[in-house]
Amino acid sequence: MHRTHTCGDIDVSLVNSKVLVSGWVVSIREMGKVNFIILRDRYGEVQVVFENKKPDFSLGYVVKVEGTVKKRPPEGVNPRMKSGEVEIYAESWEILNKSRPLPFLPEDDIDVFEETRLKHRIVDLRRPKMQRNFILRHEIILFIRNYMSSLGFLELETPILTKSTPEGARDFIVPSRIHKGKFYALPQSPQLYKQILMAAGFDKYFQIARCFRDEDLRADRQPEFTQLDVEMSFVSDIEDILKTIEPLIIEIFNRFANANLSSPLPRLSYLECMDMYGSDKPDLRYSIRFLDWTERFKGRGINIVDRVLENGGKVKVLRVPVKLSRGQIDKLLDDYKFMFARIENGKPSGNLAKFLNEEEIRENEGNTIFLFAGKGLNFLETLGDFRDRICKEFLKPEREWSALWVKDFPLFQWNEEEKRIEPAHHIFTSPYEEDMIYIKRLKESLVEQDEEGLKEISLKIRGKQYDLVINGVELGSGSIRVHNPELQKELLRIIGLSDEQIQERFGFLINSLEMGAPPHGGIALGIDRIVAMCAGENSIREVILFPKSTSGMALFENAPSEVDKSQLDELGICIKT
Repeated sequence: MHRTHTCGDIDVSLVNSKVLVSGWVVSIREMGKVNFIILRDRYGEVQVVFENKKPDFSLGYVVKVEGTVKKRPPEGVNPRMKSGEVEIYAESWEILNKSRPLPFLPEDDIDVFEETRLKHRIVDLRRPKMQRNFILRHEIILFIRNYMSSLGFLELETPILTKSTPEGARDFIVPSRIHKGKFYALPQSPQLYKQILMAAGFDKYFQIARCFRDEDLRADRQPEFTQLDVEMSFVSDIEDILKTIEPLIIEIFNRFANANLSSPLPRLSYLECMDMYGSDKPDLRYSIRFLDWTERFKGRGINIVDRVLENGGKVKVLRVPVKLSRGQIDKLLDDYKFMFARIENGKPSGNLAKFLNEEEIRENEGNTIFLFAGKGLNFLETLGDFRDRICKEFLKPEREWSALWVKDFPLFQWNEEEKRIEPAHHIFTSPYEEDMIYIKRLKESLVEQDEEGLKEISLKIRGKQYDLVINGVELGSGSIRVHNPELQKELLRIIGLSDEQIQERFGFLINSLEMGAPPHGGIALGIDRIVAMCAGENSIREVILFPKSTSGMALFENAPSEVDKSQLDELGICIKT
């Protein structure tokens, strides 16, 4: 063995003991005839003393050292190190492997471009913070596996090479050598397979699943990612799923992030969220929300407001509990259209000031209020963007953690660019029984090509769908599924698929539903996002071992890359440029 102890094992309990440790050289200091190195492994670090000896080490070398543990003098104690009260006096050593000069030091306080870190990921992963992140990831996934198993769920693996069934994003496709001209796809999620497993009688399924989506990247999105995938049989109500998953989520964040969340988490409908916050993933660490002043402002004599109200619009007000400067407000006016008033010592100022009554002035003392008028979903989304900016730029969170469930999303949405109805999330979600009447009206509007009717009716058909939102980040999404094959085919027809296309793309799912599928539902939770939040990281790249860059490149491996022409010939593929 190359060690009797890890670097993290060395402490005062081993004083006067002979030990053998191995690790990476991360620091070298020379003080006269005494040389000090810091040796680090996954478990910690320890100082090694070389008296009257000068080892031929450089940073990054992997070395083995045998010596005796001794207490440091009081002035030499390092409280930042677990082993800071002791050090090893080297008696013999061996270089296990050399290192070329490192592109940067594997320390937490380095100032290095992310591209450099990703290109030299092997060094980046040696940093103590990165090691902690991946130990945390392991612990969270282990906890999930034990928790789900304790509830009787089975961990089942679904295929990676599967059929292309577009679910909103582009598929990554894999050519078949044996069946030239045909392709597998990498799964965007195990959605169809887990429904099929319910029809197969497995009852309770989970998987730490690898998923692949060919979409534009950002801090919390990668082309390949990991999710906790869950499905349950014999459920028909949203609460059946939420009451199963909520204790797991609360325990994860309380245990690994000291979040102090408690059950039950708030439940808000999609329409409530959009009306109050302008977002379907509101950050409730901030309590400010939009107030409806539509009735208040009828007949106030504001021309632009009157025109909006005549067209069925609304007046929404955001009350901000700080007095913003005129310069700050002018910057906001560069991007948003609103009226405003600042109230100080009972005196309002701003272009809204003269339209406020005494009660409104009194109840908004010390506040800045913003008034918006508009109509439709785009108007509400603009309000959400405005609230997010106000919170980030001018307010401090009132609490460190806030979580909620958002439910009852519209099942369909109108695609303005392509002029068609499409699923708001995915088309395998069950509608509420009382909303089935609107499905009939939606089909009639499709025949009549009534665009306004399609926009209006599509928002009325609620899906039994739910999202988990923590600190304004969507961490998971799920639904009660369609288990009736005829209803499933009807929903697929509404989004424009012919019976032939339904059979071609989703035949294996429809066939499974036709063989006696029980009512079922589930959820998928983003493991990468959960770990990043628990670790206090803003980007999931900090908790994925070998992530892609913002341009989709694997900089460490230099992928994607070209392949030999012989490989393309085997696959029957010709590259078009």
